[in-house]
Amino acid sequence: MIFTGDIACPNDVLATQLRRIFTDNPAVFAGKTLFGNLEGMISDDTSFLTAEEPCLFNHSSVPSVLASVGFKGVGLANNHVLDLPAQYDVTINTLQRQTLAYSGIGRSEKEAYVPALMEDEGHKIAVFSTCWDFLLYHQNNPDKGVYVAETREVFLLEHITSFIQQNTDTSVVVYVHWSFDLETLPFPMYRQWAKALIDAGVCCVVGCHSHCVQGGEQYKDGYIVYGLGNFFLPNHVYANGKLHFPAMSKTQLVFEWTPANNRAFCHWFEYSGPNSTVHDVKYTNTEAFENSTTLKQFSPYQNMDQTTYLGYFKKYRRKKLLIPVYKDFQAAFKNRLKTIMLKNRAKFARFLAKAGLIGWQN
Repeated sequence: MIFTGDIACPNDVLATQLRRIFTDNPAVFAGKTLFGNLEGMISDDTSFLTAEEPCLFNHSSVPSVLASVGFKGVGLANNHVLDLPAQYDVTINTLQRQTLAYSGIGRSEKEAYVPALMEDEGHKIAVFSTCWDFLLYHQNNPDKGVYVAETREVFLLEHITSFIQQNTDTSVVVYVHWSFDLETLPFPMYRQWAKALIDAGVCCVVGCHSHCVQGGEQYKDGYIVYGLGNFFLPNHVYANGKLHFPAMSKTQLVFEWTPANNRAFCHWFEYSGPNSTVHDVKYTNTEAFENSTTLKQFSPYQNMDQTTYLGYFKKYRRKKLLIPVYKDFQAAFKNRLKTIMLKNRAKFARFLAKAGLIGWQN
């Protein structure tokens, strides 16, 4: 089974370019079961777009492209599905027509935490998708009756543990939208929580949103990928062309896990574009997860215990100014206070971006 990062594709021309990435790389994708993050609702109406702020969405042709190349499901728990909550029914109906499972969103909070169910070579797979609540700082959740599954770590650990105990014939993957834009290191809390999930029986924990690779590590019999980077989120397309990512975002990881033998692989890609109007994602190489030299370059923490990593993270994280450190997923009250502070900081940054005083981050 293959997991890709963020996909946002606002028109049929770009959807054709998206399809070509898969068809040009049959050695990686052909015959595989795929799952990725659909960054935003489905909409062909662009009358709502403004140059003021990013509004991410996907063209109605995208689900058919994904289904045609092997996708069996998508995650919808992210910070852009509530950009267009009124498009919920259109989005779900379009996905269902293509027989694409989805998770991370629903018409009730309970429904939002239901996993996407699919099969990979006869193995039952359940994928839970959740989004860090901080990333919804400028939105209401729920909005217009649409709920996004928030990453409530203690609750989710209990919820997923219960699912595993009741579904012993199903392998579980947790697909999480978390971290800051362009942060290269996972929060110490994320390492702690991801390992607790694997201790509970989860096979893989896969993260996205940071728009850069954050590396990964093997823990016991499970795999953790903290950040895949983008997959197809083209530069200079959204927010009247203002939304783009730096060179560090060009490297992209596609993670493959085989439930039959619990092997994992890293497929490496490089984004290039726009060249004229063409956005491309080029395959570079494949490595076994446990021996991946490229993955190790992005994962300096692989052999660190939690105390050592906490010190390393404080020293080498990219985002430091007025930003607290999330240490312990069980410290729910302290984490809530930290998130409130962060939301206020982010709202001020959003004000500055609207005024054109700083650049947009997604």
